[in-house]
Amino acid sequence: MNGGYAVRPAAAADADSLGRVHIAVWQEAYAGLMPADYLQGLSVENAQERWRLRLEVDEPDSVLVVATADEELIGFATGGPTRDEDAPTVWELYAINVLAAHHGTGLADELVAAVVGDRPASLWVLVDNARAQAFYRRHGFAPDGAAKVHEGTGAPEIRMVRGVAARAH
Repeated sequence: MNGGYAVRPAAAADADSLGRVHIAVWQEAYAGLMPADYLQGLSVENAQERWRLRLEVDEPDSVLVVATADEELIGFATGGPTRDEDAPTVWELYAINVLAAHHGTGLADELVAAVVGDRPASLWVLVDNARAQAFYRRHGFAPDGAAKVHEGTGAPEIRMVRGVAARAH
């Protein structure tokens, strides 16, 4: 990848950087979409601990990759077996997060390719996150009619799928 960007499997040593980037991306991407007090209350230290635990647990069926720019972690993506009881696919894109300074570089496309590839997949996205929905549409995802609310904030989410016929709920 050009521009000093690289995508590679996450390593245990990435936990602290993953925690910092995860919170920074949420505070950038979800400003105005989730309550400000919720976003400001997110803890980098708690996120780092969650990533340490995730990286220590052997999850052979899931994928976690990080994106770097000149060796500095600037994003990540993770996916694995779907968590939905009414799953339209067996694979789910759990998260894709890239710092705003690196939007539009093609890096997020590389992350999707690394985690999802060409397989059928599903994901959840905030109803009001038009930028993310447009990105996912470019990758063949479409709403399938399923909806829920984000547990921490009550923000409405929709499920998007690709590789299967969308169905109404």
